[in-house]
Amino acid sequence: MATLTVTDKDRFLINQEGQDFSHEAKTFIKIRELALKNLKGLDFPSNKLEDWKYTNLKELGKLEFRPQSAANIHADKINEFKIKNLDAYFLVFVNGFFEPSFSDVIEDKESDFLVTNLNTAKKEFIKLVEPHLGTQTRAKDQFFVNVNSAFSQDGAFIYVKSKAKLDKPVQIIHLVDGDLVAAYPRNLIVVEKFAQAKVVLTYDTIETHSALCNSINEVVVEEGALVQLDKIQNENTNTYHISADFAHQAKDSTFTINTLPANGKVIRNNLNILLNGSNSTANLFGAICLNGNIHVDNQTFVDHAKPHCESNELYKTVVNDQATAIFNGKIYVNKIAQKTNAFQSNANILLSEEAKANAKPQLEIYADDVKCSHGCTIGQFDDEALFYLRARGIKESTAQKVLLDAFIGEVLDHISNEAVRAYANQLIAKNFKSQFAALKN
Repeated sequence: MATLTVTDKDRFLINQEGQDFSHEAKTFIKIRELALKNLKGLDFPSNKLEDWKYTNLKELGKLEFRPQSAANIHADKINEFKIKNLDAYFLVFVNGFFEPSFSDVIEDKESDFLVTNLNTAKKEFIKLVEPHLGTQTRAKDQFFVNVNSAFSQDGAFIYVKSKAKLDKPVQIIHLVDGDLVAAYPRNLIVVEKFAQAKVVLTYDTIETHSALCNSINEVVVEEGALVQLDKIQNENTNTYHISADFAHQAKDSTFTINTLPANGKVIRNNLNILLNGSNSTANLFGAICLNGNIHVDNQTFVDHAKPHCESNELYKTVVNDQATAIFNGKIYVNKIAQKTNAFQSNANILLSEEAKANAKPQLEIYADDVKCSHGCTIGQFDDEALFYLRARGIKESTAQKVLLDAFIGEVLDHISNEAVRAYANQLIAKNFKSQFAALKN
């Protein structure tokens, strides 16, 4: 008698079933059906795949994460996750589901912008959603992108009309509450010609032992538009966070994303930026300060598809204890993308003997008139700078903190909103405090 073997993939996907999406329009059902079709030909990610070489998800595959709606959510639990002193619209999602009673919704069709949840937009503003949702996420080879496309519950929809400006930022708050929760938030941000928007994405946990957050952010940056996305991940130490950020840029546009993975068990960020119009600019900045056993894997892919474009990448990492940091960045320059300027830098400081950092910067260039560079450093403190400070009477722990503040501060300076930058500094300082506790004793 043949023995039926249940794989990690089978077990994982079976646990995601049971949600009813039959009420959606055919366009959106087709996105889910295509994703399910893609999943049939994919294996659960393992170290055998080059892109997952340094990130082991074997434990995740054994856990039975399931979609769950949240219960007994009170305002006092929500308010603590709103960034202090941030004048913003707030959209709140718990376990991937929209919480309207805690959110600010702008749904006036005559307004210059819309701020609402994606499920409402699929019904009330379908003509604004259909041309964009899922167009950037049809990757047949990305397992978790297809999982989100198949099972996403809800997310934010932000739309800004041509030549308009979102009058204040939107903080999209994604929370997980409950044990063994699988949350699949999906956000769509569309900024039309010559419009502007700033969005802050925060991910946190309320009360949970372990959880999985698998998120997708799709950003459409049309001609001459300006978009800034600040992404802060601060979940508990038993949460897996796997996200994919997609941005499609038209000519003369600027897109900036600031990524701050502050806490979690395993964090995987996949950034996919397409410069599909001349004279467009993409800025990718990352500030990573890790301690404990956290594992953070940042993967970036910048596709220069048109000439006269620029991309800037700066990722700085401080790793302590048994933490692990990974950076895999690729710049692709199409043969027609002449006059490309592309810069990529990844710098890592290790504070303990058990801390690990792996880096793989890559350039793939088919044009001959370009300026492209990449660099990577992995090391410890600058001994000369440390000696300079200590020679002036500053004790070692304080001198090290001064140097690390300056090291990470170069990235944090790109966060333009003061309240968001202050919050980011607070999270970094909290991790630094943990890192330097031993030195101070």
